[in-house]
Amino acid sequence: MLLLFSAAAPAQEEAENEVEEPSISYPRLDLGGHIQIQLDGGGLGAAREEGGPPVRNGIGSFSTNSRISPRRLRLYANAYFAENVSIVTETDFEPDGFEQADIEITPLDLYLKWDYAEGHHFRIGQAKLPFGYEFLRSSRTLTTVERSDTSRLYYQRDIGIGAYGEQGDFEYGIGVYQGQGENNAERNGSNDFVARLAYQVTPQFRIGSSGHLGTIRPDGSPDDMAVRRVGLEALYQNGPWILESELILSDGFNLFSQAETPALGYYIYGVRRLQDSLDAVVGYDRLDPDTDGKNSLRSDTRMNDRDRYTVGLNYYFSRDPIHRIMVNYEFRNELEGPSASGSGIRLRYQFVW
Repeated sequence: MLLLFSAAAPAQEEAENEVEEPSISYPRLDLGGHIQIQLDGGGLGAAREEGGPPVRNGIGSFSTNSRISPRRLRLYANAYFAENVSIVTETDFEPDGFEQADIEITPLDLYLKWDYAEGHHFRIGQAKLPFGYEFLRSSRTLTTVERSDTSRLYYQRDIGIGAYGEQGDFEYGIGVYQGQGENNAERNGSNDFVARLAYQVTPQFRIGSSGHLGTIRPDGSPDDMAVRRVGLEALYQNGPWILESELILSDGFNLFSQAETPALGYYIYGVRRLQDSLDAVVGYDRLDPDTDGKNSLRSDTRMNDRDRYTVGLNYYFSRDPIHRIMVNYEFRNELEGPSASGSGIRLRYQFVW
């Protein structure tokens, strides 16, 4: 009898010390955000011509100046209706300065997500296209302050339906989209097909490929233009080292040329973790938005081949959630047409909550 009591006492005490996990009730709402404040120095202050292509490396036929401004102010809201059903949103309160009147509200992500199996889900609505490596990453996780021009050949989001997931060493994304880009109504009369497949070759090395076939009708044009592009990507991670590289070939419409032109671009970045809170970054990217043409009379970001060298440091107050300062120094050159080159610094403070 004493043995029974002595055995039961610890069991009872253990049961009393167990803490019941709180049950999750639905519907529920998760909120988050992301802010970036950025200095673009030297000739890097202007991002684009009025109504022009999204030029980011600062080489162009327009005036530039140094400026400090809020680069991004993003708010995230995810509404969960069940364990596997949610609505995902991301909204950009894009400031062009520090004045409240300058803020432009832009819906980015707005889609219904259904996790139909573990590691696999559908998206219906406006979401990122399953293409490439760098452009699929959130700006809050980028290696360099700004994405390469290569990743900006085409718009990032569109309205449609897609399936995403992981199975073993494979990661995939595939979808059908209307082909006019984010926040634009369908007007080209056909749908785009986009797909990406990545394979983890070894624990350190991953490769991937993407494809995009479709059409677009640019603003103000009565004609449809073909969209044909393919991407190859590679990622190597080993200890304190990270190497990232991507190649994109296009033979159709792109945002830089605003026409059906053959284009070629690639980048390679290297990261070395120096301390728990400090990374060193080096990079090279190159883009020719029209490999068959060049403007020999003036600097032209619609046609001429150009490249950029980047060196920098990323200092992390916290890696999860990301809270960091990024410093990049860029050396830019135009490789076709009149000689044009320059350099400048980008400094970004970034906080995610």
